[in-house]
Amino acid sequence: MRGGRVVIAAVSVVLLGLVCAGSALACSCAPTSPAESLARADAAIAARLLAVEPHGARVTYRYEVLHVYRGRDAIAPGSTLKVTSPAGSAACALPDRVDRNYGLFLLGEAGRWIGGRCGVVSPHRLWAAAHKPEDGHAAGSVASCTS
Repeated sequence: MRGGRVVIAAVSVVLLGLVCAGSALACSCAPTSPAESLARADAAIAARLLAVEPHGARVTYRYEVLHVYRGRDAIAPGSTLKVTSPAGSAACALPDRVDRNYGLFLLGEAGRWIGGRCGVVSPHRLWAAAHKPEDGHAAGSVASCTS
């Protein structure tokens, strides 16, 4: 009887370790309001994902720019924009559903943009953050990467 409990305890510890190891590899984002993310970003756009091009540990995402909320000097509405992101959901990769619209907070400069899952919101939430009243009331929250 005692030997059975030891086996059950050992199996439980191993399973718990596997569960914890899996969550340690997951993308982790800290809550941030869209207005805060907009203020921190080098560029903020609403865009339609056109293509996903894997390159080993990095992926290039091609977007059709629908609207520019920040970075108008470097990005034009209607242009095609390339954004680099790490590969895989554990590395906070950008969403890869082609023909979907996204709100993106980007870092970088003209021609060299980087982004990740923690900088993605709905286009409507991005619009609301860009048009929020000056009284400081944010329209919901978005996540910001901590990894």
